[in-house]
Amino acid sequence: MLFRRRSDSADPAAEGARPAADGDGPRAAAEVVRPVRQLQGELAELVRRANADGGRLPPGAVPTVRDIDDVLRPLLRYIEAQSASDEELRHLTAIIHEYLPRALGDFLALPAQYAERPGVTGTTPGDDLVRQLQLLDEGAGELQDLVYTGDAAKLAIQARFLDAKFRRSDLDS
Repeated sequence: MLFRRRSDSADPAAEGARPAADGDGPRAAAEVVRPVRQLQGELAELVRRANADGGRLPPGAVPTVRDIDDVLRPLLRYIEAQSASDEELRHLTAIIHEYLPRALGDFLALPAQYAERPGVTGTTPGDDLVRQLQLLDEGAGELQDLVYTGDAAKLAIQARFLDAKFRRSDLDS
């Protein structure tokens, strides 16, 4: 799963000048809190469901769901406090609201006797589920990196801007 870099403005002086409705910029805090809290609840329910159905899931599935939770739960708290771009929220929503529940639900819908029977691809549904969860875990890690490195880059840009603005140059002497 690959994500594009943020397209926030690199000009610190223009910070906050972009309208929240531009599709890529940071969203207003009020617009973020409600959907993030909903995602937090959905994620907690998915982890609860995976734990409850752990006996039916293949080895490695529940720990991988918990690994995904270990990445996304703090990321959701961070985004709730710091906001996020529309793109970041779309990716989070897709992982929590669509991809993760679909992977678990599709597997759990299978009769138990088919869960470990190789299919047309030569892999079992259990193998396929674990692979999907591993891909989701990797995608969650990439999204985490995108959010945190994007915000760290904004800090570095702001530092350079302030340094240029307030540091006296050799020409001022």
